[in-house]
Amino acid sequence: MIRFKSMNMEVPLYFYLAYKDLDRLSPGSDETTLKALDKVDLDTQTELNILDIACGVGTSTILLANHFENSTVEGFDLFRHYVDKLDEKIIENNLSERVFSYSMDMNDPDFANEEFDIVFCEAAIDIIGFKRGLTNWRRLLKPKGYMVVSDITWIGNPSSESRKFWNDIYSEVDTIENKISQISKLGFEFVDYVVVPKEEWIDYHNKLERNLNSLSSDKSAGAFSKQIKKEIETYRRNSDDYSYVFYVMKRC
Repeated sequence: MIRFKSMNMEVPLYFYLAYKDLDRLSPGSDETTLKALDKVDLDTQTELNILDIACGVGTSTILLANHFENSTVEGFDLFRHYVDKLDEKIIENNLSERVFSYSMDMNDPDFANEEFDIVFCEAAIDIIGFKRGLTNWRRLLKPKGYMVVSDITWIGNPSSESRKFWNDIYSEVDTIENKISQISKLGFEFVDYVVVPKEEWIDYHNKLERNLNSLSSDKSAGAFSKQIKKEIETYRRNSDDYSYVFYVMKRC
């Protein structure tokens, strides 16, 4: 998992090539995302304000707009490259009147307090940390508004290899039970959770691996490719240990 946390960091071309033509920048699917969104107890025909934080290539931004079909959806990402990808999807889906894109830092999104009915973040909250993300983004929600975020979570008894791998990358990997406890302590009512299934990791890793193999002649991408391949191999040996888990919660 390679993360770029600042607009001032120059992202090398090989990073974009590694994720070229992927539907999303993490394991997942429309089906699993919709299972999480179905836990949100709001009328899908209502005019809602929805925010997609770290939207990546915009797949879930468009999904949100199609699922909540009368809503305004605003999506942002740190990097212009991915905002441009979302812009392409907005045009392709004729959604320019109610889907809007921005380049913005997730640490302190430039939106008013209590502006959104739903705040959504798929597989990116680890960039600033689960607890910090919930704390910082809570102000964006209207009272009783919903937050839907996915985060790496222990779903089994992790091996020493899994623990070492994730401790070196992201110290907030925890059990579902502990994540739910954190949610309750940070001013939310926990609603439900949805686990991203193994087959979606396998499919994602297969596509990613093909892209990495195409970079084999690029010596500047060597360390990057090695790290990503290590991530893939670690998962394949320990697929019962962890997954992304969507957590659905309501602002108290």
